Amino acid sequence: MEAKDVSEAEDRAEDPGSKNKGQPDAVQPDFPPGGQTPGPTALWEMLERKFLEYQQLASRSPAEQQKSLLNLLPLFLKAWEHSVGIICFPSLQRLAEDVSNQFAQEIQKALVGKPAEQARVAAGKLLQWKGDADVHQEGHLLLKSVYVLTGTDAETLGRVAESGLPALLLQCLYLFFVFPLETDELLESDVQVQRMFVQMLLNICGEAQSLEGLLSGNELQSLMIATTCLREHSCCFWKEPTFCVLKTISKAQNVGVIQYLQAMDCIKISLQNLSRLVDTLPAPEVSEVVSLVLGFVKDSYPISSALFLEFETGEGYPLLLKVLLRYDGLTQSEADPHLEELLGLVVWLTTCGRSELKVFDSITYPQLEGFKFHQEASGVTVKNLQAFQVLQNVFHKVSDPIICTKVLSSIRTMWTWNPRNFFLLEWTLQPISQFVEIVPLKPTLVQRHFFQMLEALVFELRYVPHEILRKVQRLIQESPESLCTLVALQSVLRIAGGDPLFTDIFRDSGLLGLLLAQLRKHAKILRKSGNKEVNPGVQDTERELTCVMLKTVVTLLKGSVRNAVVLKDHGMVPFIKIFLDGECYRAASLSILEQLSVINAEEYMSIIVGALCSSTQGEIQLKLDLLKVRSSPPLWAFLWTCSQWLAFAHAFIP
Repeated sequence: MEAKDVSEAEDRAEDPGSKNKGQPDAVQPDFPPGGQTPGPTALWEMLERKFLEYQQLASRSPAEQQKSLLNLLPLFLKAWEHSVGIICFPSLQRLAEDVSNQFAQEIQKALVGKPAEQARVAAGKLLQWKGDADVHQEGHLLLKSVYVLTGTDAETLGRVAESGLPALLLQCLYLFFVFPLETDELLESDVQVQRMFVQMLLNICGEAQSLEGLLSGNELQSLMIATTCLREHSCCFWKEPTFCVLKTISKAQNVGVIQYLQAMDCIKISLQNLSRLVDTLPAPEVSEVVSLVLGFVKDSYPISSALFLEFETGEGYPLLLKVLLRYDGLTQSEADPHLEELLGLVVWLTTCGRSELKVFDSITYPQLEGFKFHQEASGVTVKNLQAFQVLQNVFHKVSDPIICTKVLSSIRTMWTWNPRNFFLLEWTLQPISQFVEIVPLKPTLVQRHFFQMLEALVFELRYVPHEILRKVQRLIQESPESLCTLVALQSVLRIAGGDPLFTDIFRDSGLLGLLLAQLRKHAKILRKSGNKEVNPGVQDTERELTCVMLKTVVTLLKGSVRNAVVLKDHGMVPFIKIFLDGECYRAASLSILEQLSVINAEEYMSIIVGALCSSTQGEIQLKLDLLKVRSSPPLWAFLWTCSQWLAFAHAFIP
């Protein structure tokens, strides 16, 4: 049997109570003469004998029984320390019962009849290590003993819980959290007291059976609501322990706890408090408390949907939206764990609901080979559109890149649960279709993340979202933000190269014609400028956009005679020739012209030879690039036999 989580070695090294120096004689263990401490077995045997003697004092006064019990505790702690936390004591449950009852009496005596602030001071003094040999240490001794006992086994823990101690400890925690002391000075002994006190509560509250003692009073309700009031002057030293204890209670919920929380309106009052404070306090603070409340809802849901329904009727979704919107514009130098946790809980809420959402097959064809519409509800499916709309509205309204990318990641997580979720959401709320329209207004990081999602939809789900792609095409055509257009077109280029089917899809949608029109416009601008680029060594979004357009056309021409015919019918050959003079455009332009050899090999070679002949003596790199064309032997046979051979030779011979 071992005490949990708090290191015995740290207790021995740091806690003044782990050594008996300075303790009053009344609580010093009695060892045989000679000064040497007995071994663990001898200590446990000695404790057993003394405990039997103590039990025979039933006829004596309560004060004498209390004194005798307190005299046993230093020996109990000494035996525990020397046994490295292993307890070998047959009467352990009876000891736990008596010690817990005594501790409960001492706490009640300290709190009874006092105003809250005075009760807080009295509770602190009771548990405190005084550090003075002439001062009684009963409270600290009882604290440490119960701390050890709660870390042993379930039966012993049950005896502690039956004493009524859990509710009193929770009452003390409430006082510690809500009423901070005036002094800011923290002693090492205060830290040690807090560690033992909190771990003791965690041990008790981690067992569902031990929680029954918390359900007869209002201690749990008071503590939970106190956290949602976010008192400006609450004690920072006790905030994290308070949240930790409440989360432990949440994890151990049973039907009794859920009924208590419902009867005491804990969720309802908490939501009301947070709704009043959400606009006045920092977003991380509110987010932390909302996550705490929503944690109770989540942990109770597998048992009962009662708290979930209270959350819904208590305007929980508008509160979530307000909290998340508060993050917009905040400088987040590092990840906010409270934001992460809250978004995770919102994602979980999307799975809550009484019935599956219906999805009707409205697939637009053609689709990629291997695509399968998942009608069955295997895996985790989205059931709660109201919760999803919180994420959707956050993306619509915020500009912060961190929160936007987290929302997108959350949506993609739902796709990984079950591909069916994409269709559930897109055919009801159209999130991705709507996002295309506003993505130009988002930071570049968000734009890249969004189009990566679009690519995942194509390559991982093997689905062609025709309507979404049409909106992307409209964005490429109309968006005034050239950087967003570039990111979108780069994504389209990767999608187009993923499957030959897209050569037909993007031709029939008009994308190929759109790109050719844009290239014609840019070629005219180049020709007017004398084919001279401004700052060729500097990154230029427009120049990069033209390069991606050319590469996309190359991809759409590969293996498609129909697309090559479209290019020729658009009269693009003279304009593509203009791009040969630009080194950054040359490779893609040559590839486009090479695709034309499928239609007319003679015309293609004439273009190459013409370009060679028109190049100047200084344009050596252009000539070398032109000679690297990937053509078939028949084309070169044409070159050597045609009358243009002399012109070709003239291009290289002065």
